[in-house]
Amino acid sequence: MNLSQVETFLSIVRLGSLSKAANHLYVSQSTISQRLNNIEKEYSVILLEREKGVKSVSLTNEGERFYQIALKYESLLLEAKNLKSMSTEATITIGAVDSVHNYILNTIYPLISQQNSHIRIAVHTHQSNEIYSLIDRREIDIGFSLQDRILRNVKVSLLFEEQMVLIRSKENDFIDRIIPNNELIPENQLYINWGIDYHIWHEKHWGPPTNTYIQIDTAKMLLEFLSKGDYWAVVPVSIARNFHKQGWIDVCLLEDPPPFRNCYQVEREGLNIHAQQVSEFIFQSKTRIEQIVRPWENQIGY
Repeated sequence: MNLSQVETFLSIVRLGSLSKAANHLYVSQSTISQRLNNIEKEYSVILLEREKGVKSVSLTNEGERFYQIALKYESLLLEAKNLKSMSTEATITIGAVDSVHNYILNTIYPLISQQNSHIRIAVHTHQSNEIYSLIDRREIDIGFSLQDRILRNVKVSLLFEEQMVLIRSKENDFIDRIIPNNELIPENQLYINWGIDYHIWHEKHWGPPTNTYIQIDTAKMLLEFLSKGDYWAVVPVSIARNFHKQGWIDVCLLEDPPPFRNCYQVEREGLNIHAQQVSEFIFQSKTRIEQIVRPWENQIGY
């Protein structure tokens, strides 16, 4: 195995096709094919699934293992090239849902850069059901999803669980802090899909989401609606606490409370050293995160 073979194989996997790898490396597609064949012959393995009419890359089991070896080879070569210079920078891509980015991890991200000056982070917002496929396609390094799945070569760890609470405009002037579910008017609900468990709980009280008049997909849109009418919404406590600090909403508990939402840290096995540093830093920040998502106290509110 040599550098050109490793570079070729990694380009094929990252770009998704032999033709794109050829364009990227400024060589012919036949050269790319020959380099790939040489690796397979040298180690007596098949690295890519080859099906007629299928243009996208699919790794075999041996291909998955060889990919991890190629990553280590690449990482070691990079370290060797930078022995003299300690200014090596790496960009780690993080994907998560809007509410996790903006109301929980937003306090963690600046600390990553402060404590790891050689690491830059790129933060992208995705739906929970997209996170796993993006991790699988190596388009993001670390993901935070509200869904738990089992995938080959993907590590999933529970990062936190979070209470769901009721919020309404402060002008409603709640007297009771625990509200019976049947007192809420479904037509006034601002509905956000917080996952399958929440969907089942919601349907028990107010029917399917199609019964609601307003469905939104970002927490920030709640602010506009809540300030203009007798609307209500069920949100994670991190969002409720953030809005409550602004002084114009009430936060209450429900008589039959929603299930807690879980957030999972998702990453492929065999992360490079920089991604590992970011992953470990975030996971070690659980105490800080748990303070943000601590349960709502009826009397104190904080």
